[in-house]
Amino acid sequence: MKTITRLIVMILCIGLAACAAPRLNPPLETYDYRHGYRFGNCSTRDNPDELFIALTFSGGGTRAAAFSYGVLKGLQETKVVHNGAQIRLLDEVDLISSVSGGSFTAAYYGLYGEQIFIDFEARFLKHNVQGDLAVRTFAYPWNWFRLLSPNFSRIDIASDYYDEKLFSHQTYAGLAQDCRRPFIVINATDLSLGARFEFSQGQFDLLQSDLAGVSVGRAVASSSAFPGLLTPLTMRNYEKTVFVEPAWVGRVIQFDRDISPRRYKHAQEVRSYFDAAHRPYVHLVDGGVSDNIGLRGIIYSLMYPDVLISGDQSNVTDSREFNLQRMIADHKIKKLLVIVVDAKPGEDVHLDQSPRTPGLVPVINAVASAPMANYSFETVQLLREYLKQRRHELRKAPEPFELKTYVIHLRFDLIADPAVREKIKGLGTNFHLSEEAVELLIEQGKQLLRDSNIFQNKFLKDLSSQQ
Repeated sequence: MKTITRLIVMILCIGLAACAAPRLNPPLETYDYRHGYRFGNCSTRDNPDELFIALTFSGGGTRAAAFSYGVLKGLQETKVVHNGAQIRLLDEVDLISSVSGGSFTAAYYGLYGEQIFIDFEARFLKHNVQGDLAVRTFAYPWNWFRLLSPNFSRIDIASDYYDEKLFSHQTYAGLAQDCRRPFIVINATDLSLGARFEFSQGQFDLLQSDLAGVSVGRAVASSSAFPGLLTPLTMRNYEKTVFVEPAWVGRVIQFDRDISPRRYKHAQEVRSYFDAAHRPYVHLVDGGVSDNIGLRGIIYSLMYPDVLISGDQSNVTDSREFNLQRMIADHKIKKLLVIVVDAKPGEDVHLDQSPRTPGLVPVINAVASAPMANYSFETVQLLREYLKQRRHELRKAPEPFELKTYVIHLRFDLIADPAVREKIKGLGTNFHLSEEAVELLIEQGKQLLRDSNIFQNKFLKDLSSQQ
């Protein structure tokens, strides 16, 4: 009798799994650039643009989350006098752009603010998240049956867990309702395009979708969905009825192919979302695939005036989309500080100590990490070179303007103590580290910020000299 009962339950579970409805992002019913989670809709009442601070948090599992958290604590502990008042630098952060492991820290701070310094270590950094995910996948029988459905996969288990344990099922509606700086940009990768995909209403306009109905847990899950370990997260790309292709896209595709290949490629990527017949769905994977330090969006906003505003509204002066070029051109920003928090542990040459041919797993790890590190270094250098050129142009303009810029690249190879460097180098890219390792990473985040020559001897000195 018990066997029959179990069989009936199993059949019912399989049936329920097969009928499971797909979990898709909701459609956008009406388009209004003045609403939704957009940079320009976040209050600047206590955080003016004159001093603009942008942080980028890299990928790297709990290692990246803890390192980024340490930098936040370092900024919290740094007090300066600005415009005649003493402030904490943390309160002046305007934007955090994150990828993969760094997205957990960014999203938590975006949702809960100062609460992060009370419970984030216990709830995430020092918790065995990887073990919990394994238990949910392999030890919960109902998930076995749910995984049989084509509408449910491992990424759904992860996002459900993050929603429940970390983000209290909060959606972007909550972030938009109480929109305050810093603006949080969680980055994933559009699998088919290999292009950066950010969780902002501007990006979701291209899908004609309402980001307000998407949970923060699903955004973080897609940002950290490393190919092979987690399945991609699927988004619906709706037929466009209320959102029209931005006017600049057609102009760039027609005229800029040879003048600006990078901008031309971006315009093609944007246009692809308007072909919903051929792209009814978009699949998202780890943001590190397209940009492992979360810096490319900031660079693009510096180099080009493009904003994702619908069709004939492209020339509105009250654009809510993030664009640093426009803010600098309007002389809103006088000092720009970009801190890149890069949790790549450094080169691993242990494979070169043996003549044996490396196996599949070591090769995959090396191929996945080494190009990311090289690409990240070049991305930071691109930012520095562009800002140097921009400062020169502004000084030579008919109305000269002095823009101060500071780019700080915090990374583990800058750690002075070789023993500490070796300890961190041995930490894996996973979501379970010892408490000792987490505390070491947090301390290094604070210490590297304090030790930065650009931070101490340029940025802070420039701030104090103008009082």
